[in-house]
Amino acid sequence: MNIGVLSLYKEREITGINKVTMGLMEELLKCDRDNAYVLLGKTDWLPLDMDYIPVLPDAGSSIQLNYAMLAHPLDIVHSHYRPFELSKGLPCAKILTIHDLIPLIYPQWYGSQFEYYDSSIRKCAKQADKIIAVSECTKRDVVEYYGISPDKIEVVYNGLSPTKLFADDARGEIVPELENTDFIFSVSGLGPHKNQGGLAEAFLLYKRRHPESDVKLVLTGPVRKYEVVREILSRNKDAAKNVIFTGFVSDEQLIWLYRNALAFVYVSFYEGFGLPILEALSVGKAVICADAASMPEVGGDAVAYCDPHEVESIETAIDKVVSDVAYRKHLEKRAGEQAAVFSYRKAAEELMKVYGTFRK
Repeated sequence: MNIGVLSLYKEREITGINKVTMGLMEELLKCDRDNAYVLLGKTDWLPLDMDYIPVLPDAGSSIQLNYAMLAHPLDIVHSHYRPFELSKGLPCAKILTIHDLIPLIYPQWYGSQFEYYDSSIRKCAKQADKIIAVSECTKRDVVEYYGISPDKIEVVYNGLSPTKLFADDARGEIVPELENTDFIFSVSGLGPHKNQGGLAEAFLLYKRRHPESDVKLVLTGPVRKYEVVREILSRNKDAAKNVIFTGFVSDEQLIWLYRNALAFVYVSFYEGFGLPILEALSVGKAVICADAASMPEVGGDAVAYCDPHEVESIETAIDKVVSDVAYRKHLEKRAGEQAAVFSYRKAAEELMKVYGTFRK
């Protein structure tokens, strides 16, 4: 079969959904000998040897997409993120991957995106022949918020990409200001659901209870967006020196941070999957994460859980993992076993089965 993969717009930072697309397509191109893949729209961020159909489809250019399909017939169109429309006259199966429905779940925080999820993605999901969800949690949300039958939804978990970054011999690039420093580490996006404030409050509580500790909290990402954390630190200036903002880091620096942290912390209120949890587990790191949404699916019994809504709960988990060396080593031992449950090879094989159901 001929399968078209909708490309995303040019991205400055290859993170999140783009990493998922890269990892999945790399494995599909390696192991799928029955189907041919083509990009719908040229992209310069997907470093794969794939032909492309010159169209940049999104929710507002369905006419372009339909004309392209007439000139280049496909058996399946699969979008890894963006909603799309195809003419009913085109004999082509439609597949949409949904990573999360955060703007529908938290409209008070993401009102500007609510209409997009409530209208464009809802319409595409209802018209799709199959939906791929990245977790059982996301599947439940699609059923609840879109009223779609669970029989139409397949769960395909994410893996790790690029694989070379997480290889046993990948040591990364030192972040100079953190060399010879004990630290816990968190990588986070910008949204309020990431609970950056709760993490900061919990860490400062830990420092108050353990003033002798020299452990620091390291936060990566766009420094200027950490307004909530900075406001909390402004009220606790003595402790502020223990929180380090790195800004954006390279992939090589990221893997160094994972490998050299005492523990990785991820206390989001909600995640459709929680890829950083898997990344940390894959390098044998002790992980502290929220017991919410999809995160227990990723963490299994290999992480220290906390209630993201309770600062005391987060602090207790930090304290136990940092202070109890035996417990931390236990989590490190379990980490690799849990990470092995997930891979893009497995994801590709499961996706190939889904594609196979549309074979004529």
